[in-house]
Amino acid sequence: MPIRLNKAQVLKQFGLILFLTIPIPIIAQVTPAAPESIDKKKIKVSTASGQSVVVTANPLASDAALETLKKGGTAMDAVVAAQTVLTVVEPQSSGLGGGSFLMYWEEATKSLTALDGRETASAQVKEDMWINSDGNAMPWIKATKSPSAIGVPGTTALLWEGHRQFGRLPWENNFQRSIVLAKQGFIPSPRFLRSISLAKGLGISHSKDFKSLYFPNNSLPNQNVPFRNKELASTLSRISKGGINEFYLGSIANELIDDLQLFKNKKKEIKSITNEDLANYKVIKREPICKRYKSWKVCSFPPPSGGGVALLQTLGTYELLSKKNVSESTIKHWHLLAESLRFADADRSHWIGDPIDLPVPTKGLLDDNYIEERANTIKNNKATFRPLAGKPKGSELLDLASQPRTAGGGTTHLVVVDKYANVASYTSSVETVFGTRTLSGGMILNNQLTDFSFISKVKGKPIANRIKPNKRPLSSMAPVIVFKDNRPVLALGSPGGWLIPHYIANALIGTLDFQLSPKEVVSQKLLSVQPSYTVLEKDGNWSKEGSNIYQSLFKLGHQIKYSSFSSGLAVIKWHKGSWHGAADPRREGTALSLQGKKNP
Repeated sequence: MPIRLNKAQVLKQFGLILFLTIPIPIIAQVTPAAPESIDKKKIKVSTASGQSVVVTANPLASDAALETLKKGGTAMDAVVAAQTVLTVVEPQSSGLGGGSFLMYWEEATKSLTALDGRETASAQVKEDMWINSDGNAMPWIKATKSPSAIGVPGTTALLWEGHRQFGRLPWENNFQRSIVLAKQGFIPSPRFLRSISLAKGLGISHSKDFKSLYFPNNSLPNQNVPFRNKELASTLSRISKGGINEFYLGSIANELIDDLQLFKNKKKEIKSITNEDLANYKVIKREPICKRYKSWKVCSFPPPSGGGVALLQTLGTYELLSKKNVSESTIKHWHLLAESLRFADADRSHWIGDPIDLPVPTKGLLDDNYIEERANTIKNNKATFRPLAGKPKGSELLDLASQPRTAGGGTTHLVVVDKYANVASYTSSVETVFGTRTLSGGMILNNQLTDFSFISKVKGKPIANRIKPNKRPLSSMAPVIVFKDNRPVLALGSPGGWLIPHYIANALIGTLDFQLSPKEVVSQKLLSVQPSYTVLEKDGNWSKEGSNIYQSLFKLGHQIKYSSFSSGLAVIKWHKGSWHGAADPRREGTALSLQGKKNP
């Protein structure tokens, strides 16, 4: 329940004091593992069904995407419209100052495309940039607000390239709703206001522009007054007219570098992106990674995403170990899911980085024989803690060290299917809540370089995800499209930092194995893992039908902790002649369709 905090009451976050003077719900601390606000699940789930369906993390973005589809736009046009609106109304999670991954099925050519718009490190970065003069790694919270954390944004380039290949409406048309919202304003949502409070807890004193816009007069924006961002409206308008060149070569690029120069001089830092870095940015077309799971083909994103590899490994391991007598209510399901996730995480931390630096053994990690070898080390009656990475084919010449688990990120996911049967699954991020909490042209600038390992070596062995010039940091984002008989039948994804493949594995098994509807699958309780313990979603019913799952897992040796999860699953599924969509009730997402009405 919301409570009122007066000036005598404080909320401690990272040892900082945050004064709140207007009604706002109690919120969790921001940590590397939980970088965004956590909503209590809504009783009602937003669902929609029809031949064209969109699910995004915000109702205004869903409205914009649906309007685009009504005008005859493709799923790609809808992605552009939704993302530009999210840049305005959900800046804590994504925006044009961040990066994105897109999985796109084009029905006319029967082809699946993966576009990588992940941020890149500047050509100027050094491997020791996160190491202090005392030889220790910089504290995570300090790094999140450093200009050195800003990677070259890739989202604008990805939207442009995706639209060039798959769009049908004029580029400029897809910006209309976002420009109006930025100029005329929107009523701030509770999540929007909570996120600003979280950002203040992380630190905003380094950014006068952020404080002026998001924390005017040292208080949160009025929850009953439209929130306007006129600088962002101007930026969006210029991009809508000038396209990619305006962002990477034109006035927006010059303003961004000028703003960074001011931050650099103030902080006496020398490392940040340059005009050359912006001009040299390229979207990379990558080969999707796919693996059979029973009668389906599950496709996701390749490295530098570790999320896609971890997801497919988890499914492969789970399938081998759960062939008999497994249902969503049995202890065997939860035990094997936890073990499958933990072993996949061990490989993800060890082997995966940007392929431009070291050859990632992706094929070896997904090889059936390798997954069977890993599965055979898992016991049906005993939990495994801190499993080591395996040795897949292709890794023979690599002598690497594992890195600590990376931080989570401010992220969003959306899915769209249009009347032409094209399907988009799209994940986008600015990293920590509101990224670096710095602005340029009204845009939030990411702090995505904190996704690199802060240390480059352990006992002389390099870490795959070490920071290097022009390199893309390891990501957990894992947009998914699932096929049956060579046609898409399911698309989904989630925000959630390192836990993204955990959330998606829960959802895929629920959908494919247990035949849950999209509404049921986004509402189900979730399980996650750390290297040495298992995490159950707080308030989940873990004693369903008289079976105490907590006690049963504990007897198998699982160390159990409870946590609230900030998943934001977006799901569309083909069923009985139409598409059915649902938005995760843990956030403010909305599902809409051209046929059928929204269930608010």
